[in-house]
Amino acid sequence: MEVRDAEGALDRARDDEANARARVEQNPVDAEEVAALAERLASWQAELAALRRRERVYALTLREINAAEQATMQRATRYLERRMGPDVTRVTGGRYRRVRVDDTNLGIDVFSPERNDWVPVGELSQGTLDVVYLAARLGLVRLVTGDRRPPLVLDDPFVTLDTERGPRALELLREIATDFQVIYLTTSDRYDALADRVLVLEGPTIVDEDREPEGVAPA
Repeated sequence: MEVRDAEGALDRARDDEANARARVEQNPVDAEEVAALAERLASWQAELAALRRRERVYALTLREINAAEQATMQRATRYLERRMGPDVTRVTGGRYRRVRVDDTNLGIDVFSPERNDWVPVGELSQGTLDVVYLAARLGLVRLVTGDRRPPLVLDDPFVTLDTERGPRALELLREIATDFQVIYLTTSDRYDALADRVLVLEGPTIVDEDREPEGVAPA
């Protein structure tokens, strides 16, 4: 059926061509104008062919970039899963034992032996959520820095942890501190005994707006 349709289309095209030639022969045409138009047509056809080649190159490049990005994302998520799992298990005392990271949106689930199922982080308590995010941050640091060892600055990440998980998390940080300098900012003295060094910073002072600045004589 498709072949007959194609043959019919070809016959119609030939008839159209013959009719067009007849009309051209019946009308005087400027040869130079025809030549100019033919030259412009050839130029446009060449430009169109170049644009189509460029489009194919761009499409192929985009596919390769997307494939490489997906492969990189998969490697990164598998790395995070391997790194985060033991940290989460340790700090939660085994309540959550594995971590699953989505390749497309980096969504995180943790496996609960108690439920025998995966639990989205959105369903976790704030304390457990902070544990998962701490493990994610540490995993990302290991992934991104490679052989470099920049200092890690943490702003009281254990404030929501209970008396069991807090010390476990701090022990984890102490192990991390063998490779990275860890600076832990907090307003509490809860973990002072476990720190290698404690620096107490001066707090802000209240300024008396009615008091004359020192060294300035009153008017």
